[in-house]
Amino acid sequence: MQSTLSAAPASTERGGPTDPGHDEQLRRGIIATDVTRPVAWLLTLLFLAAIYGVPLAQAYLEKREGEDSSLADLFKRAPTAENLRQVEKGIEDASYAKAWVQPRAQLWLTRLGRVGNKLAVVGHDGWLYFTPGVLHVGGPGFLDRTIQNGREKDALDAGGDPIHANPLQAIVAFKRALERRGARLVLLPMPDKAALEPGPLHGRSSAAIAPAHNVDYERFLDELRRAGVAVYDARRSVPRSRETPLYLVQDTHYAPAFMALIARDLAKVVSELGVLPPRSDAPALHAVEQPASRVGDLVDMLKLPEEQQLFQPQSVLVQQVQDESGEPWEPDPAADVLLLGDSFTNIFSLEGMGWGSASGLAPHLALSLHRPVDVIAQNDSGAFATRQALSRELQAGQDRLANKRVVIWEFASRELSVGDWKPLEFPIPPAPESQ
Repeated sequence: MQSTLSAAPASTERGGPTDPGHDEQLRRGIIATDVTRPVAWLLTLLFLAAIYGVPLAQAYLEKREGEDSSLADLFKRAPTAENLRQVEKGIEDASYAKAWVQPRAQLWLTRLGRVGNKLAVVGHDGWLYFTPGVLHVGGPGFLDRTIQNGREKDALDAGGDPIHANPLQAIVAFKRALERRGARLVLLPMPDKAALEPGPLHGRSSAAIAPAHNVDYERFLDELRRAGVAVYDARRSVPRSRETPLYLVQDTHYAPAFMALIARDLAKVVSELGVLPPRSDAPALHAVEQPASRVGDLVDMLKLPEEQQLFQPQSVLVQQVQDESGEPWEPDPAADVLLLGDSFTNIFSLEGMGWGSASGLAPHLALSLHRPVDVIAQNDSGAFATRQALSRELQAGQDRLANKRVVIWEFASRELSVGDWKPLEFPIPPAPESQ
């Protein structure tokens, strides 16, 4: 139905709901309005000011700051779909108006209505959750072939590289590649916060709510075990009685105490494989309690004003692992245990994350195993990034798998729903020539 906007010529015509022809006009999609010329000019000028004012102000501010115009790329690149997306993103990222308005609007929305954004969900009592983790736990089964096909098609439609949505194939292929090198794979899918600490999402105690998981998670674990993959289910490390939360209040990651329990239990699983020989030169490690404090990474994702007071830093005690001389623990590339991990491996160890150093999963695993541990860890994209890093090192002639007997692959369980599980090559280096 086509809508027509017309101006009533004079007040002598009745018009409005009392006009006998009113219903007939509505049926035809005709809406009679009476807009005076001054009002029409005012609306037109306001519209033009909104359209042209923001980009002109942006251009002035960029020139004043000596920056290149964010609009210039529009005329420097061929008008392909990908280039236009990049230009649009560049304009959005450089926008002074957005940088001023968005954080302040988000602060008031979060304060008054517990409104988050596409990355952060605001729970009760100051708790925050990572949106992809919540969607993974409550979303459709990640092993559903229709869902996988849809993810792969969406990636292509968006102009990105092809992705592989099936995690089982990549994991089993990685297991076989490691077996050819004489190493055992131990898989560690790290439960998301929404799975084991769901209470604040509902405004209730987490102890009163059963842990949640994706509808395909148990099937996933069963199929891996049938394929001979050793899996450590970190839900087994949840204590029967909870005195403290399992996860940080405003952060994506687990609390230090829960992390230490997982490291201890994981070390038992690795030891029970029976592939690690005893060591007479085991490092003498010990843990030293240290304070750490910051607002969580989910507060960063909300992009609130820097001066915000809505979320205060959370203070925790971490256990820094040190050697006998008191130096913080360091990974050992010559170790026979390799840990591949994402931010769950890096937190409490990577100083730039703000939660301390040498206090995370890898040093506590070394402490419990009483042996050195090698580490390849990269924040985000745990399904792909660390496997890719290992593959590239092998292809470059750096044999990071030399003498490795156990490879632990840790990744956030949400990667099962959003990760890229591309098959990768893990070449075997040529045998040394005999003299």
